[in-house]
Amino acid sequence: MIKKISIWLFVIIVGFLFYVLSQIPFQMGFLGGFRGSNLTLIALIQAVCIISLLYVGLRCLKLRFRDIGWTAHNWKKDALLGAIVAICWAIVQFAWIFPHTGGAERADIKGILTMLEHDWHNILWYLPLGVIGGALTEELYNRGFFIGALSASFNHSRVVVYLSAILSIIFFSAGHLPSNLVEWIDLLIPSTAYALLYLYTKRLTASMVAHGLWNTLAVTLIILFYS
Repeated sequence: MIKKISIWLFVIIVGFLFYVLSQIPFQMGFLGGFRGSNLTLIALIQAVCIISLLYVGLRCLKLRFRDIGWTAHNWKKDALLGAIVAICWAIVQFAWIFPHTGGAERADIKGILTMLEHDWHNILWYLPLGVIGGALTEELYNRGFFIGALSASFNHSRVVVYLSAILSIIFFSAGHLPSNLVEWIDLLIPSTAYALLYLYTKRLTASMVAHGLWNTLAVTLIILFYS
């Protein structure tokens, strides 16, 4: 048991470092900065590093990707469920939360517009980061491995499942470095939704679709409404 927990913790720590290190040079303005084609490059780096890490970690735990919910089983129903969640969250954000918390003056919205250079074309460079680097790898890492692999190590004990889900929600939100209460709320709500989708379906499809569609809708609508 101690060996399994040690492997799980090692993968979580190294995975977090991969996410950080894959962005730092660009965030600091090196190699062209955090924009344009570099966004797609970051997504590919994250995908290769995280998926490889998870593969090794799962092998050490004698698990497979399907054991943590990466499967095409019932994918149409799961995808629809994820899409509904993403669209509902987008409506709440753009119809109520954003307008009442600063709108175009919000630091995160300004940051996205700066990243995209107020140009529609740059959304195409961002989408791989939002869908591959975000929805695919983050759901595999934050939901699949964080919750699925840990609970499997304890024979899917309900206590461990729920505890790991709560920790996953907090870890995911904190990892995006919220700077104020509003940003914490903006992260905790979707993070909770993704975790609940994973727990409800026992698969990653719904949370991946919800996460990826939300990232896509967010940048598209921010450019549309605030650029």
